[in-house]
Amino acid sequence: MAARCPIDLFDPEVQEDWYPAYRELRQEAPVFRIPETDIYVLTRYEDIVNVVSDTTTFSNEPEAHGGDLLIKYPEARRYYQEHGLGKETGVGRWTPLGIDQPRHRKYRNLIDKFFRGRTLSESRPMIEEIVTSLIDRFADKGEIEFIKEFAEPLPVTVITKLIGFPLEDMPQLKRWSASWALPFARGLTREQEMTVARDGVDFQNYIKTFVDARRKEPRQDVISHLVQARYEDIRPLTDHEIASIVDNLYIGGNETTTFALSSGVWLMLRDRAIYDQLIANPAKIKTFVEEVLRLESPTQGLYRTVVSDTKIRGTPIPKGSTIHMRFAAANRDDAVFPNPDVLDLDRANAARHLAFSQGEHHCPGAALSRLEQLIAFEQLLSRLPNLRFAPGKNDFKHLPGFVLRSLRHLHLSFG
Repeated sequence: MAARCPIDLFDPEVQEDWYPAYRELRQEAPVFRIPETDIYVLTRYEDIVNVVSDTTTFSNEPEAHGGDLLIKYPEARRYYQEHGLGKETGVGRWTPLGIDQPRHRKYRNLIDKFFRGRTLSESRPMIEEIVTSLIDRFADKGEIEFIKEFAEPLPVTVITKLIGFPLEDMPQLKRWSASWALPFARGLTREQEMTVARDGVDFQNYIKTFVDARRKEPRQDVISHLVQARYEDIRPLTDHEIASIVDNLYIGGNETTTFALSSGVWLMLRDRAIYDQLIANPAKIKTFVEEVLRLESPTQGLYRTVVSDTKIRGTPIPKGSTIHMRFAAANRDDAVFPNPDVLDLDRANAARHLAFSQGEHHCPGAALSRLEQLIAFEQLLSRLPNLRFAPGKNDFKHLPGFVLRSLRHLHLSFG
């Protein structure tokens, strides 16, 4: 039997400060079945690494193995199938970057070049320019709301440019992005799922307009690359394949980096010793970024579906069950990270965290996010003297949610 523990992971008070609950689960119930569900929560680092490494037993395609669907209501699934770009094949909401092997690797090979190596290095001047421009807007103000004025616009501007969308469309793109991510929290109403489906189809159709344009006139952007790509070096990608890759990349390219940036400033200013060390030695910013991702993982966890009856730590888990890998809990596992609740700028294994997962389905934009955070903190620390919390304006509360972790707002003073 799965271990039981009197913890309600959907309690807003638990979600505001996850870490005592994670500690208790790791110690008392490392394989925890959420009551009245077939969802098993894993909180130990070793167990989660084993799951992401075993793609035969643990699938990323719940619909193929009787798992817990992200879009539960038939009406919402049907809307995708009847109105989306996959209507000719009867495919609804679909993420080619999230499917199982061997098809997954064939799609990942088409986009990985944009988010690592030389192509990523070539993006650095563009990111530096965006960071500089954003700080220029408020450098003389002495006070800002950090999330709205910096943490949100930075990653969304970067990914918008890389994908190939017009910057003036960012407000609408941001709304579609938030809607696309909603189902990962689970428990949406029928009306909410229908809104997600309508937004998803609208986003697909929007992407198609750029696919059509890039077929006529390619540019140096992700959409142009996908238009010219060949699946297995044989055939071009369909409109649905391209749109499904692009919406996945776009959502992953902005939300989590926003959350990481705001969490980083919060942790840095909450402990002035950290701030002082970074000012004195900017070379430590790289480790700081990793420690922030470890301590305040923007994506607290994700899912896999059990393909065949199995066991984890002796607990039988039936075929079709859902495994919820709680990355944020594993990132504070003292079996891997000594003094796990401490932000340690000298931590040798800081980058071993699971904030971007591991294995075949690790986040394709992980290196891009790290680069954005590194450049952002370099400039914020060098250009905004005496950075501090604005007096009386912060409650340091987080948005409620089961999967994503984000501060509601963050008011800063400087100068």
